[in-house]
Amino acid sequence: MAGIVSVDGGYLSILPGMLAMGIGMGLAMTPSTEAITGSLPREKQGVASALNDITREFGTALGVALLGALLANGYRAAIDDRLAGIPQGAADTARQGVANAVEVAGTAGPHARALVEAARRSFVDGWQQAMWAGVVVMGVLFVYAVVRGPSNGLSASADQEKTSDEDRHPQLSA
Repeated sequence: MAGIVSVDGGYLSILPGMLAMGIGMGLAMTPSTEAITGSLPREKQGVASALNDITREFGTALGVALLGALLANGYRAAIDDRLAGIPQGAADTARQGVANAVEVAGTAGPHARALVEAARRSFVDGWQQAMWAGVVVMGVLFVYAVVRGPSNGLSASADQEKTSDEDRHPQLSA
């Protein structure tokens, strides 16, 4: 999404990324929850599910907060260069956020269209910076998961199933 978003493309420029994220989350969340809860005895599955939920919610909140802060900083940095010729009061209000820029545009007279366009482009610039930061974080986490991930292909529960199958059917292990 960071590479293809554009002001001129509108919502269609983010649609492929949003679809990919939605499909990915839909395909990953349920199996990961099942893997987490299924790897523990039944009496501990409730705690595992709750811990899984809280870490997911905490991660989401932290991600939104950090990426939102990056977006806001990127917006402010980008809009400064685009406010030349805009009346000082309107420019100061526009620096506070894209919604403020759109609201104050009505008082900017002939500069209204330029102010709204500057805000839109600055928002997309800040959004791209936040998305690229997300790409970096996900890349680091992916490398960490690959390097520090499970060393064998069998989980503890799969290993127990294999052992109990061999106990029940000794001819399978021969």
